[in-house]
Amino acid sequence: MFFLFCRYKLEEPQTMSEEHAPSLEEPPATRVIANVEEYFELESCRAWCDDNNYHNVALQFPDHLLAYSPTVYNALTTSTTHFHILADTNYGACCVDEVAAERLSTQAIIHFGHSCNSKVLSLPTLFIFGKEPVDLDNLVQSFKQTFTQTDRVLVVFDSVYYHSRSHFISAVRCYPNVTIRKYSREQNTTNSGDDTTVDMSGNEEYAIFYVGTESLALTNCILSNGSRKVWSYDPSSKECRLESKSVNKMLIKRFSNIEKIKRCKIIGILIGTLGIKNFREVIDRMKRVIKAADKKFYIVSIGKPNPPKLANFAEIGAFVMVGCPENSLLDCTEFYQPIVTPYELEIACVDRPWEIDYISDCSSLLDVKYIDIPSHDTNSDGMNDKAIEKFKSLDIAVNYLNDRTWSGLQQRLGEDEPAVLKQGQFGIAGFYEDEPEGDTRVKS
Repeated sequence: MFFLFCRYKLEEPQTMSEEHAPSLEEPPATRVIANVEEYFELESCRAWCDDNNYHNVALQFPDHLLAYSPTVYNALTTSTTHFHILADTNYGACCVDEVAAERLSTQAIIHFGHSCNSKVLSLPTLFIFGKEPVDLDNLVQSFKQTFTQTDRVLVVFDSVYYHSRSHFISAVRCYPNVTIRKYSREQNTTNSGDDTTVDMSGNEEYAIFYVGTESLALTNCILSNGSRKVWSYDPSSKECRLESKSVNKMLIKRFSNIEKIKRCKIIGILIGTLGIKNFREVIDRMKRVIKAADKKFYIVSIGKPNPPKLANFAEIGAFVMVGCPENSLLDCTEFYQPIVTPYELEIACVDRPWEIDYISDCSSLLDVKYIDIPSHDTNSDGMNDKAIEKFKSLDIAVNYLNDRTWSGLQQRLGEDEPAVLKQGQFGIAGFYEDEPEGDTRVKS
């Protein structure tokens, strides 16, 4: 956990190629922000703090916006309101880092940048998504070239482009069946916005029009709407295309990971968040799922996952990531073990049917309309002696360590004679004084 307050040198903006696969650490397109006051909506931040009488507030920035944190800090700080800058979050930058904020005893959090908009546990939170530029004329033109006035369309803006929704709605008023996905700008406050979208599920088909760059948010949108056509519009390249081939490639990879899970004996429950609602209940459900499949599990909390970290757990055959919908969909090509979502784990372990619309939100698994996992109580009377003995031998680490040919350095206290101290070499590294004569190296 780090709390950082410093200046960073801005790098030149990078262009994202079409073949580039988004990763957990990748920010949106980086550019120089000319008007900090407008981009970060500082006036709204001041009004929110004053209206709710907040005097100690945390400012959370993603890595690519951290260079502007001193400017925002100085612009917001007053004699009555103090701010703390949160950087290098434990998990994904799209989630609110409540743990870091609570350590500073803050009253509220202002989250800047892209957000998955997951439900926050307790702290009042204001989301400032930012205002990335959009060519509205080109956006509206692409939309009208793609859809007719009778088509039912759900328009999903990436949060950093959400500011342009009102102008877009005005430009497509002749399309009566268009609905805009809503985001919650505030959570856990008396003025919390409505983060629900009009229910479009029914007998009629509808399409998705996603406005945003290639990212985990787009991947989540595509998988979660497998039964619908998803069109994406990239404001940076002004390209509008139908997402289809990429879906098939992603599904093939995810199906492969599900098959690997079925063959694993030990599964690691990887904690990918501590700030979203119901994450503890999801972890408990994953425990029951794994036990119901007669497998063993570890609970692992290592912050942001990477291949070297997870490679330390050689006894674990696969991991299940409990996190927000975006951070759960990891591309595990470079990892030694497969990483699946809670939904995929249930498919592998308890024969849950694969649904056309992928379930990326792990909180949805707790809904009563989905399958229920029976409790796996090892002390119940209905279990036979063989099963009881099996679950008594769950000392995974000890068993795995005993099977290794080398198990690390041993202290061997009291078993060996103490070593005799001897005089070592002396001098400088360039020439020790006990070197033989005639050495050609230069003495200093």
